[in-house]
Amino acid sequence: MSVNRKLRWEQKCIFCILPGFLGTAVFALIPFFRMIYYAFVRSQFRREFVFFRNFIRVWENDYFRLALKNSIFLLLRDVPVLMLTAVTLSILLHFFFKKDAWVKAAFILPMVIPTAGIVPVWKTIFGDLTGTLPVDLLFLWKNIGICMILMTAALEKIPDSVYDAAKTDGAGFIKTQLFITIPMTAPALFFGTLLSVMNSYKIFKESFLYYGTSYPPDYAYTLQYYMNNHFLKLDYQSLAASSIYNTLLSLLLILTGLRLTKKFQYTE
Repeated sequence: MSVNRKLRWEQKCIFCILPGFLGTAVFALIPFFRMIYYAFVRSQFRREFVFFRNFIRVWENDYFRLALKNSIFLLLRDVPVLMLTAVTLSILLHFFFKKDAWVKAAFILPMVIPTAGIVPVWKTIFGDLTGTLPVDLLFLWKNIGICMILMTAALEKIPDSVYDAAKTDGAGFIKTQLFITIPMTAPALFFGTLLSVMNSYKIFKESFLYYGTSYPPDYAYTLQYYMNNHFLKLDYQSLAASSIYNTLLSLLLILTGLRLTKKFQYTE
């Protein structure tokens, strides 16, 4: 009887998961494999297999290399600053402002403010400023809240007895954070970093609204601009090839993050 109930429960779980799986297959997996197909044919009208010709053509494009360089610089420039700021503020809030919920809410508020509503304010403040600083600050301002939520949740899972033991052994505040907090929150740090990397690829909306054009200054031209412009030109081969380059870059970052997480993660 218990076996039958277990089977029925498993069947219910399958039926609950099935809609999400079908949605993922229809809107993510099938388009992904179709994108790979487009990357290896001459065009959507001439389905001739051309091997890696589209990838070579995209790599030889000066604007693609410019977009790739700017995207990598944005990632290396903004994500470490974002995570370092989020971790520092989360630790300070956890130990010194734990009961002040309004302080935490102040950092979450930018997540719910529409980008279109804040860009005019940004233009008023940074209108005459050249460079990527306005978009960088907008990225940090919009994404610091979610990173702090992840870090705060991880901090609250660390038992107070661990910190009490470290304090008894004579460890100071800085040493406690370096050798207890950071290793024990490594999974949250990795997930927050991964989420920030993905969000750095989605900074196109903010940048497009700020500069108001599909062709911003060279220092702000990223992969999202390149792919969006080729989508508007119906150049699916360049779009598909550049998307695969982008996917490989993301995969490299994820694998690197996994190795670093396993290296520094706390184990009992």
